[in-house]
Amino acid sequence: MSNKIDTGLDNKRVIINIFFSVVVFGVNMFISFFITPYITSNLGSDAYGFVKLANDFTNYASLFSLALNSMASRFIMLKREQHDLENARKYYSSITIANIILAALMMIPSIICVTLLDSFLDIPLHMLFEVRLTFALTFANFLISLAFSTFGNCYYLTNRLDINSLLTAVTNILKVAAIIGLFFIFGPKISFMGWGALLCSAIYIPCNIYFHKKLTPDLGIKIRYFDLRKIREVLSSGIWNSITKLSQIFSSGLDLLVTNIFLGAQDMGYLSLAKTVPNMMVSLNSTIANAFSPNMMMLYAKGDMERLKRATKSSMKFMCLFVTIPNAILVTMGTEFFTLWVPDQPARLINILSILTVVNSCITGPLQPLYQIFTITNKIRQSSIVTIIYGFSSIVVTFVCLNTTGLGLYAVAGVSLIGSLIVALGYHLPFSAIYLGMPWYTFFPEIGKSIISFLVQCLIGTGVNIFLNLESSWVVWFSGAILSALIGLLINIILILNKEERTVLFGKFLKKFKRI
Repeated sequence: MSNKIDTGLDNKRVIINIFFSVVVFGVNMFISFFITPYITSNLGSDAYGFVKLANDFTNYASLFSLALNSMASRFIMLKREQHDLENARKYYSSITIANIILAALMMIPSIICVTLLDSFLDIPLHMLFEVRLTFALTFANFLISLAFSTFGNCYYLTNRLDINSLLTAVTNILKVAAIIGLFFIFGPKISFMGWGALLCSAIYIPCNIYFHKKLTPDLGIKIRYFDLRKIREVLSSGIWNSITKLSQIFSSGLDLLVTNIFLGAQDMGYLSLAKTVPNMMVSLNSTIANAFSPNMMMLYAKGDMERLKRATKSSMKFMCLFVTIPNAILVTMGTEFFTLWVPDQPARLINILSILTVVNSCITGPLQPLYQIFTITNKIRQSSIVTIIYGFSSIVVTFVCLNTTGLGLYAVAGVSLIGSLIVALGYHLPFSAIYLGMPWYTFFPEIGKSIISFLVQCLIGTGVNIFLNLESSWVVWFSGAILSALIGLLINIILILNKEERTVLFGKFLKKFKRI
């Protein structure tokens, strides 16, 4: 039997991309693991909440740039893969110039927002200056990054996301070193998080410019290539991504802002802590899924639909292998984790809020690669209409619950859960298959396996929690988590991979083992 199965994926490149994505995740986890408890113990959970809220505000601002930049790689890559360099250069130059103009225009509302911050937020008086400075630095970093964002497309266009991930890891390490240094010299201040982010950009952007010239020298930026028609074409598709983003903001992105306004700064801090680890896991899932995207885009550009279908199913299986494990660990061992991590905060409350954030990941996690299909098939409009209805409904229900029930934080964290599952199962899962010309039920088996896997992982984590005193020390907690992860991975290999895929996987493992 041949040891080679055509998955439709460029396996070597995908594995490299994923490896470096995991490295970035590890660095970010390290940053949060040590800095978060330091901030909460010295400044309080509300101070930590304002750091996250500042980032949320730039997320809101990204609505205006997303319409242009979310589809940039698609249009540029299609023309480049079709060897139409003239039009590829027009897209590249037009989008770059438009980003610089947009960043300049957005300076005015950013300044107004920082000036009037205390008029619409609950900010303790002793923190007002630091909060304003943190928001100002965060906005400045966002605008600078926006102005130079097009250069970062070189990694996607050449399927070298590993370089981008490595740069991100290095700059994040430098960021945390700078933040710790500032904390050590001047004491804890939340504005140092903003200074650290600016340092990242000061290193990251020049590197992007260098690799743009090295990886995509055929895409020079020239004013004569600027074409308003190209901008309109990209915007006509990308505007729907902005609408989708607005839906996501309505459904979960306003959580901290709504909590601050309705429940106060302290509850906002609790929710911010609860969402820290889940948000990292969501970001990791999205980053890993993006590692498959360039390969899928290339297959679509070449019209190789059969291999594109295999690549999509293979990427879902890969996501299923890993996505349920960390989330199940958080669900079953979360209270002990938060007890050790932020001992002066209400661990059980924070864990319940985090569970409401991650419990649907067994469905939404493996779906991540499918979201790329709506982009590469240019079906953004249909997806956006569905999600904006969901997002608007979610925020309305949240306001109703806050005003008519005593659910408080549970309403803010939990309302989007049911809605996201309905949209995932009722639209994203079946229609991503339909848009590729497959039967609507094509991807449901993978999701079914993921749900079963998540339940099994939770049973494993519960069993480990019963036999080990996890909150006694970090050594015990990590030992339990690693044990659960290893058992869970073996079970996932049996549940998710078919016999041929398992044979190939173990064959490659034994081959590598014999070389040692």
